[in-house]
Amino acid sequence: MAQTKLNILPLPTFGQLGVNFAERDVEGFETEEISISPADDRYILQFNYSDSTDRETVLRIAKDAKVKLVQVFGGTDRTVSKLSAVLDDSAELELIQLYIGGRDTVSDIAVALDGRRSAFRAHIGFDLAQEDKLDINLNAVHTGKKSSSDIAVRGVLSDRSEKTFKGTIDFRNGSAGAKGSEQEEVLLMSEKVRNKTVPVILCAEEDVAGNHGATVGRIDERHIFYMRSRGIPEEKIYELMARSKLMQIIGRIGDEPTESRIFRALDWSDDNE
Repeated sequence: MAQTKLNILPLPTFGQLGVNFAERDVEGFETEEISISPADDRYILQFNYSDSTDRETVLRIAKDAKVKLVQVFGGTDRTVSKLSAVLDDSAELELIQLYIGGRDTVSDIAVALDGRRSAFRAHIGFDLAQEDKLDINLNAVHTGKKSSSDIAVRGVLSDRSEKTFKGTIDFRNGSAGAKGSEQEEVLLMSEKVRNKTVPVILCAEEDVAGNHGATVGRIDERHIFYMRSRGIPEEKIYELMARSKLMQIIGRIGDEPTESRIFRALDWSDDNE
């Protein structure tokens, strides 16, 4: 297998930052193409990757169709995933992704908001520890008028884990009235973790609105003091704060069997059964 460049940043930056792309050995992708019509409203797809197969999912979402896609990653030493979606007029895609561990995970997400008033919402959560490594590249391309994208990323880094998130909102000609928002919250549980956050907004259209923000850091000492004063051990405080980040993502799934599987993967079964 040859080294292949993946997760390529649309607008390259300084090479020494190590964020322009990820290189992995890729032989070929197992591809699944899915076309969704309004009759498939709220159709839920669930992917639980437990092997090292390189996978690509292609969604074509017709006019007025609404889709919720749930993807859960984890439990493998190596994962390469590609997701692409094309949205027609008034089509909606809600993407929920969870990354639970994984020694080497590369995830590429490309969403084309071609339709007028098309909408994309992404809720991405991760829980990485030990030597886990995660590289996510998300590119939301707006060409449809009054299209919208809303991207929220929340997660926890422990031990020596590493995470790179590249989130691009690209307003192209013809996307007048479009709006895009990106927000990331990362909780650092160790001084040895490595976090890279690369928010990008590209604009070729005047009448658009885009914003992004990131909060990266440790638990506020005042919160620790307050919770300890209420008799909560410090170790439990960190556990509770980490869980709260992920529960904001898990709570959006709305499918009890899937949530139960996630709780078991996170060793939360005893608290949630």
